[in-house]
Amino acid sequence: MASDRLYLVFSLPNHPGVAVYLHRTAELSDGTRGTTPVVQPVFDDDVERSQVWTNPEFAVHARDYWRKRGFCVVIKDRHGQVLFERENTEEPRFDDSRVPRFVPFTNGLGLIVTPGNTPSGPTWFVRASDIPFFTADARHTAIESVSGDTPESAAQRAVDSWGPQILFADPDAADKQKAERQQQASQQTPFMPRLRPGDCR
Repeated sequence: MASDRLYLVFSLPNHPGVAVYLHRTAELSDGTRGTTPVVQPVFDDDVERSQVWTNPEFAVHARDYWRKRGFCVVIKDRHGQVLFERENTEEPRFDDSRVPRFVPFTNGLGLIVTPGNTPSGPTWFVRASDIPFFTADARHTAIESVSGDTPESAAQRAVDSWGPQILFADPDAADKQKAERQQQASQQTPFMPRLRPGDCR
């Protein structure tokens, strides 16, 4: 329905007073070999050429993503009304202490799940940009995130939507194992030989 069409509207310093819309995203590189390309927004001043969002949760997630990267952006409907803004006086309804985590499946592989907040409350997202299967050929720029009420439900929805081939090994597994070994070693009492009368060291 047309009433459900949402748009990301940016205010840019070099276009004061002019609304520009998110058209698409692009990966830009400075040309240095081995560096990871940076995802940047591509704008258009024609609303008919802008990206349309029909899922409010995904629109809010995208808005917050660009805000964290320093952009001034709001969500508007086709009438130009700003939507999903929290008032400063509103009590927080969510836990901001949540951090991304790796959710493993029974085969040991899994997905990274990221916390997010929507107008209806806190949720968890599996972002295509966090999945090597999609980032290898830059398909993640055209795939919307999948969300769930819990990390596990978000991960399961992602597998149901995209297939089990998206699962990957925990990228921090080696560091976690090393930390566990160091902790175990620090807790072990070193062997001290018993000294007998007349023994010298």
